[in-house]
Amino acid sequence: MASKCRYCNSSSYGSCSKSPSKKHEHIDDEKHCEFCGSSGYGSGCPHSPSKKHRHGHGANKCVWCGSTGIGSGCPHNPDKVHEK
Repeated sequence: MASKCRYCNSSSYGSCSKSPSKKHEHIDDEKHCEFCGSSGYGSGCPHSPSKKHRHGHGANKCVWCGSTGIGSGCPHNPDKVHEK
C-alpha cells in the first residue's frame, strides 16, 4: 500500500495546498522521506523545507538520520537532536 499525505490523502509528492508547509507530508512510511519518497538521509530533498530528508515515524529510529540513538548528536536534524 502506498503512503498518503497526512493533509490531503494524496499519494503524490511535492506541492500540497492543504499542508502548512505547502508540501505533501507522508509521515506513515518510516523507510522513506516523507517529503520526496527517497530512502536516503541527509541533504538533497527537493521538497523538504530544510532541504534534508526526513523519514516517517514508526521504526523507533531517528527520522532525520536513521540512528537508534536518543538525545543530541543527530547530524541532519536542524536542531541537532535525534527525533523519533
